[in-house]
Amino acid sequence: MIIGTRFFASLRHLALLWTTMLVAVYVSLVSLCFGAPSCSTTLSAANCSAVADSNSAIIPISPNAPDRREVDPVSSVRAEHSFGVNPLGVSDVEWKARTEAAALHRALYLYGMGSDLAAQCVMHRIPDSDEWLMGEWGVYFEEQTASKLLKYDMEGNIVLSNGMRERATPGRSNVGCIPIPPAIIAVRPEVQTIIHVHPISVMAVGGLKSGLLPLSQAAFFLYDQVSRESYDFTYEGSFESSLQKGFSNGKRAMLLNHHGMYAVGRDAAEAFFVAKHVTQACDVQVNTLAMAGGNMDNVILPDAKMLEAQYKDMMLSTDYSYDGSREWSGLLRELSRKAPDYNS
Repeated sequence: MIIGTRFFASLRHLALLWTTMLVAVYVSLVSLCFGAPSCSTTLSAANCSAVADSNSAIIPISPNAPDRREVDPVSSVRAEHSFGVNPLGVSDVEWKARTEAAALHRALYLYGMGSDLAAQCVMHRIPDSDEWLMGEWGVYFEEQTASKLLKYDMEGNIVLSNGMRERATPGRSNVGCIPIPPAIIAVRPEVQTIIHVHPISVMAVGGLKSGLLPLSQAAFFLYDQVSRESYDFTYEGSFESSLQKGFSNGKRAMLLNHHGMYAVGRDAAEAFFVAKHVTQACDVQVNTLAMAGGNMDNVILPDAKMLEAQYKDMMLSTDYSYDGSREWSGLLRELSRKAPDYNS
């Protein structure tokens, strides 16, 4: 069953890669003939800024919608691992955080956002502490479990099981991700979960001057919620300050040029929801621009006023939740079927 699942997942990933390569070649040829669409040429300033550059006031995320988890409670913790009786003998609070972080790794893999070998990070803060969890560098998302996760402090040390601390090094840790939680949490203390992934379509959109465009429902609810970073792969010293600026004013995600994204949430459910829909918005954009043949006259772009009104209506809805709470219980049930060892 596991072999079959991996086989079909591999076919799916290869198909996506092949499709994206064809799209990239096609768009490149169109660009040579017509010029690539950009904010300075084909698109209006209002449309280019519709997703990332609005100065509208912060609107709370789904304060009026019901939390599905209250009527459909599903725990990521196994019954036999309650009351401090877990494989690592840690507190119930830490163990639950570990199972949630492991669930995120597995869910990202199942939904095509965690198969870029081991060069991605899920960072999940342990509640009521300055410690956070991240997978060991080299452990794939598809094999992550609650027990395998490493624990870090805000100074960049690994916290060992005996309480001792040792400096994180590339031998076990993705050191590029170590400064991320302290930087973001310093300006966004409500954030518990940070996801850094490299979906192919997100990298593709990260190479466009226009960035993320309002071409789908996923992009509509992310109106003014996705910032942009001119990532240059040098780990230069100003990256943390750029990260803080990008996540100010309640932003939910950051698009990194040519690289990938960061998505944040007040819990694991919300961070996954954001990452999933940033990826979906980029998938739709890649396909829409390819079908349009590089000609933006063939693309319907809502104006900023419409997007702003629509976004406000979405966030204040009494029906649907845009924080991942409605999907989380179902996601955990899916993991119990497809990756039952995640919380071990």
